[in-house]
Amino acid sequence: MVQRILESMDSDEVSDISGTPESLAVANIIKECYYNIISSLDLPEHKGIFQLDASGDNLKPVQMSLPSNALDILTLQYNTNTVADPNWSPIQYLTLDEFFPIISSNDLTDASVGSMVNTINGGNFTFKYRKDRAPSYYTSTDDRTIIFDSYDSDVDTTLQKVKTLCYGGILPTFEMSNTYIPDLDARQFQLLLQDSKAQAFIELKQVPNPTAERKARKNEILAQRTKDAVDTRTALEKVRRYGR
Repeated sequence: MVQRILESMDSDEVSDISGTPESLAVANIIKECYYNIISSLDLPEHKGIFQLDASGDNLKPVQMSLPSNALDILTLQYNTNTVADPNWSPIQYLTLDEFFPIISSNDLTDASVGSMVNTINGGNFTFKYRKDRAPSYYTSTDDRTIIFDSYDSDVDTTLQKVKTLCYGGILPTFEMSNTYIPDLDARQFQLLLQDSKAQAFIELKQVPNPTAERKARKNEILAQRTKDAVDTRTALEKVRRYGR
């Protein structure tokens, strides 16, 4: 792709993406356009299953966090049985406004109730939790820290990473190497090429490339329609609808 864009710009040929300052600049433009494409198209191939990171702190047994490469959580389940014979139970997300009334009803004089203090925006907040059951609800304080309503202290000292099963967006890694192939469907590579070419002409040649811009726009529309390799539409959604 770097070679093709350099050829379009009538620039020197290279055998390595870092062969010249210009070729490295083109490679960085491709990387920038790649991340822009995957964020704007919300591609299905960049969603998958992952595990939460455990706190590893016995003083915060119901706290976990999103791994660095996870973008969001669409569904979350927790294994209420052994790792060898899992029993996945769905955990319901609650906003903080919904979560606090539930945990506030816990009585700290009850031996099955514990508490932890979290510092949020300069203030200390106490989260109460039950210690005698698997979690049923979770919330987030900062979009990365996940707090649950309970854990079973007879089974674990804290909630365990290996017992979480999340589905959501995963940020792919872009490698600046000659052999790296961006994680896209075959139909989306023309969008990446034309988008990168148009930006390279503007940034490096200081002139627009209307042809590349038109092709990029056309391929973006096509990519929106064809991004699902597996058709998940219902029969009703597949019916054509026509306006007046």
